Amino acid sequence: MRKVHQNFRIGVRLLEKGQAAQALALAEELIRSEDEMDRVDGYSCRGMVFEDGGQDVSVDLDRSIDSYRRASLIAPNAVTFLYLARVTLKRKEFPQSLRFLEISAGYEETPELLLGFAQWFEESDPPDYGMAKSYYAKAALSGRFAGFFGYSRVARAAGQPLRALAVDIARILSGPLIALAIGTRARFQF
Repeated sequence: MRKVHQNFRIGVRLLEKGQAAQALALAEELIRSEDEMDRVDGYSCRGMVFEDGGQDVSVDLDRSIDSYRRASLIAPNAVTFLYLARVTLKRKEFPQSLRFLEISAGYEETPELLLGFAQWFEESDPPDYGMAKSYYAKAALSGRFAGFFGYSRVARAAGQPLRALAVDIARILSGPLIALAIGTRARFQF
């Protein structure tokens, strides 16, 4: 796996602080680069900026999708298609989101991909709580806290409060061990 550009990392940290305008400036700088992989980082960062918005930058899912598409055209991989799936799911474009999830799965099955499928099954119309729980459980077993939270939420929605309670207890008991073993990756989400 290749290393991402330092400005991409800085841009993500700026986004976490809500400083989207500065992150966007770094993204645009990367997009102007001669290096193709730097442009991928730039388009990905710009997609994140418009997906989440922040200080001085409004959410614009159309521009986010455009940026992620450009990144996927330069370097098609699991991550770029996962980004596209996430934004199209936010727009409730279920067929397109599923297509991007399936393309991403063709490259690599990651815990974040499992969370994406779980969210898709949870939010689709009608929801498929059984499949959602299955994917959330796989993500939880891969050490993602979002898998535990999602499984619990879906179990409650499906009328299974005791199962949800059992998963919550398992998360509380295993949480410190998962955090030690996996570190910050345990907090990664779709």
